[in-house]
Amino acid sequence: MRILAVDDDPVFLMLLQHVLASLGYRDLICVNSGSEALALLRDPRHKFDCLLLDIEMPGMNGIELCRRVRALPSRNDLPIVMITAMKSIEFVEPAFRAGANDYVHKPIDELEMQTRLRMVGDLIEERRRRSTAESRMSTDFGLPVLNISFDEPVKLTEVGSVMDWLALENYALTLGRLRLSGHGVIAFRVANAQAIYCSTDAIGYVDTMANVAAVIDAVLRPGNHLIAFAGQGEFVAMVQRGDLDPQLLEDQIELALDRYAQMHEALGIPLPRVQVGEVKRAGLFTRTSVKRLFHEARQSARDQVAVR
Repeated sequence: MRILAVDDDPVFLMLLQHVLASLGYRDLICVNSGSEALALLRDPRHKFDCLLLDIEMPGMNGIELCRRVRALPSRNDLPIVMITAMKSIEFVEPAFRAGANDYVHKPIDELEMQTRLRMVGDLIEERRRRSTAESRMSTDFGLPVLNISFDEPVKLTEVGSVMDWLALENYALTLGRLRLSGHGVIAFRVANAQAIYCSTDAIGYVDTMANVAAVIDAVLRPGNHLIAFAGQGEFVAMVQRGDLDPQLLEDQIELALDRYAQMHEALGIPLPRVQVGEVKRAGLFTRTSVKRLFHEARQSARDQVAVR
């Protein structure tokens, strides 16, 4: 794994180099500013598998750098881990909104860093396998190919507050039980997603899910929220509003999706039908895990298919 680390503190970069080397990650490039990092990232001769970005830097901070990296077509899916000494949650959410995949604190804990980089490694390997398969099919048939499974939580780009599924899980984990109890989790299920998946190619399916994501993002405003596509035609949103009415949201989503009806009819793709689950919350004094909370929200949306 080739890593680019960006931090304005040269002493910390020396420490980081030592920690990563002890974990077996020795292919590390260090720079002191966002402008230096962007110069490297814009140069196609430089290949990187992961970015480690400090949030607090003079000039261009790490969140702005993250946002600019995501705007680079060749780097928009590069794994980004934010590193910072700031503990306040007010700095965590903007980092994930800007496109960060994960978040660790200073001082660096070796075990935590090892866990994060292993997750990054798994993500890289999965993308490499898919890229190899897509390249092979593209060569064989001479057409652009996107190869995804129905269960896959594929990344939906350029959609408001939508982030990677793994990034949303990581964000929820950073909140801790006290802060997590102040958020609600609500799921949205495209009831006919399997039919949509079977009626078109992968690109058409992803485009359709992106349209659904944009509609969900719109109806959840103006409340603060983050959304992720979980695969299987399902979306999970973390919200701070407690007054969400699932039936009202369904009606609003149905009305908004109607504008795509003519296009879907022409393409022979079923128009998405979205079911909305109940808002789930973690109790302050319970031990509900993030995965369990997300599962309960998704199950609630699935149950509504039979109820309504």
